[in-house]
Amino acid sequence: MRVAITGGGTGGHIYPALEVARLAGERGAELLYLGSVRGQESKLCAQRGIVFEGFPSQPLYSLKTARGWRALVALSRSTILAKRAIRVARPDVVFSTGGYGAAPVMAAARSLGIPYTIHEANSVPGRSNRMFSSSCFALTSTFFETAHHLPRAIRTGQPIRRELREAVSSRMDSGKSVLVLGGSQGSAFLNDVMPRTTEMLGSNVNVIHAAGHGNFEQLSKSLSLPTGYKLVPYLETGEIVDAYLRSTVAVARSGGTIAEFAMFGLPSVLVPLPNSADDHQRKNALEFVSIGGATLVDQISATPEVLAEAIKGWLEDVPKRKTAQIELQAWDVPDATERIVDILYRAAKSEKLEFK
Repeated sequence: MRVAITGGGTGGHIYPALEVARLAGERGAELLYLGSVRGQESKLCAQRGIVFEGFPSQPLYSLKTARGWRALVALSRSTILAKRAIRVARPDVVFSTGGYGAAPVMAAARSLGIPYTIHEANSVPGRSNRMFSSSCFALTSTFFETAHHLPRAIRTGQPIRRELREAVSSRMDSGKSVLVLGGSQGSAFLNDVMPRTTEMLGSNVNVIHAAGHGNFEQLSKSLSLPTGYKLVPYLETGEIVDAYLRSTVAVARSGGTIAEFAMFGLPSVLVPLPNSADDHQRKNALEFVSIGGATLVDQISATPEVLAEAIKGWLEDVPKRKTAQIELQAWDVPDATERIVDILYRAAKSEKLEFK
């Protein structure tokens, strides 16, 4: 089977796509990753030995601006190039996790009659996934909420890196460690507020904070960090595994990657990005709140005092953490990647999907 993989711009789209690619490759599939040259896809594919072909696609901004029109031209050109690449590669199926890097590839697959499947990692489907959902072979999802927006969504759970899944059983809750994640590019808000928040937690609490490559150097020079506070630019796979194993509570935005918190049974204080598309980050967070696995703090009220109180609520309540762990891991789907790859094989064979 030949599989074309797409999805990108940010790690939240790319890592799930690469995890599906890994398992499909192990089952004998020939792989090709089609994405944007401006995203992280090419670097991550090179590390894994996956053939990558890139296009000049970029986020589509308002057409009331020159930037928006440039993005539209890039999108149109990328669709032509993607169609050419698919004609040459002749994949049996295309798998997409969405994002601006995926839209031209899905458009090309649709126009050429190549079956494609979509995975939606957020509760509310992104724009490109909504655009192409009606004609895809199957649309899989991480959150239960997604089916309220696209009733045909099949909840498979989130494809999460194997290295993380294999480490879950080794987690040790020390009761005094906080992990701060702002997404693959960091969060300016969390970078600003967390050092002051940490000062209110007490000297016995350790914090590891991934600030983002673009922010790290300036922050490390300008901040006077509290005792026990470790600031890093980014956590590579081995480092994030170690951080998850040691952490008691996470503080983060609430993109689709919070599914990793569920897998580890790690409770969290979530501060949704206020301007996320369709407010999807807040809706992601609410699904975790509903099962008792997270505390939601809107950014407008997320002062250091409020955040410190929310974090202490988890650090100081062991029974609450134990209950959260049980509920979060029940929400997780351990064989999510296998479920999605099985659907890919069925799409390649044009087999009918029948799910209860």
